[in-house]
Amino acid sequence: MLFDPERHEPLSGARWSEAAARRTIGSIVAEACRSFDADTLWPTHPRDIESDEPALPLASLYNGAAGAIWALQRLAAQGAAEVAGLDLSSAVATLNEHSQRFLEAAGMERASYFLGDAGVLLLQWKHHASPDTADALFALVQGNLHNPAREALWGSPGTLIAALHMLEATQQPRWLALFRDGIDILWLQMHAVRHTNDPRREAWVWTQDLYGKQRVYMGAGHGFAGNLFPVIRGARWLDEQLVADFEARAFDVLDVAASREAGLINWEPVFDRYAVGSTSKPLVQDCHGAAGIVCRFAGARSAALQALLLQAGELVWAAGPLTKPPGLCHGTDGNGYAFLKLHAMTGDTRWLERARAFAMHATQQSDALAAQHQGSRRFTLWTGDLGLAVYLWSCVSADAALPTLDVF
Repeated sequence: MLFDPERHEPLSGARWSEAAARRTIGSIVAEACRSFDADTLWPTHPRDIESDEPALPLASLYNGAAGAIWALQRLAAQGAAEVAGLDLSSAVATLNEHSQRFLEAAGMERASYFLGDAGVLLLQWKHHASPDTADALFALVQGNLHNPAREALWGSPGTLIAALHMLEATQQPRWLALFRDGIDILWLQMHAVRHTNDPRREAWVWTQDLYGKQRVYMGAGHGFAGNLFPVIRGARWLDEQLVADFEARAFDVLDVAASREAGLINWEPVFDRYAVGSTSKPLVQDCHGAAGIVCRFAGARSAALQALLLQAGELVWAAGPLTKPPGLCHGTDGNGYAFLKLHAMTGDTRWLERARAFAMHATQQSDALAAQHQGSRRFTLWTGDLGLAVYLWSCVSADAALPTLDVF
């Protein structure tokens, strides 16, 4: 079985409507504007409340105010919605203080692009190009180059995305040197393993050291695909042969670890669960499985890799929408970006049509969840409704850029 049917549901069949997509975007943005508080930022959604104690405001890109502000500004800049009555500049100025209070209370590392200070500092620099902010971000990325997590959420592959955005914004040599150093370190951290699918074949991977366990993960959130993303996204700044060598290793890993059935392809969360005794089931999400792998590798130059991605896209379509609430990390809208990527890669309009079908379904999921909680929506980018709003506009404009990854 290439996916778990219990995690998916049939498409609703609602026809694509640009007008309906625009209305949903407007509704989400208007409610986000009404719900904002200068001191507490945005309220925690009822599903995310873990105790009776008041929660500290979240400031991160992933599930906090930095991601919410990024989404609102992105939608406003593209003419998708009006952001009325919010002093976002003042809110941005306080984000690093909120971030550090939360990270200290939770005992979490500072240098995370998605959950820590790196994404927050990048957003602050975007608002006010302070040399002090740039220096603080540079030091954070540099200090994270050898993080043993070796994945995108906590490790260097994530903070290298911040370095890449700074390089493209400033063209400064120090950011180019830092980015190249980070990629060189990633190359040296790879090691050869063999998969039980074909023990004769060598594949080069990273081992993740996460939460007290060591695993070789495959996906975009915690593993191989997420590590390759800064290489592929930043290829124009790197030696052409090095990029080609990374892509050759990527094909070997994806090809040998693939689960195949009737022209469809997926990847389990770990590289070889039989070798490590894992009981994990196959997932089809952005963070683990085919959808995220398509999204992180769609910019690759390798024709062999692209052929795998087409089969993976067919699997995402065959599996259908996720039963989880909307979310770019593990929701129907996040999976829909795989179709937008394949549309950009091939020019085939059926992928755009599929992305829009998922958009209509995710809209219904969002409305249903809000109805269960007295109209409350999740004001987050990677786990909630603001990410859905960005995805809906991506479907309107046929734009495959991944939020905060391809574009910042």
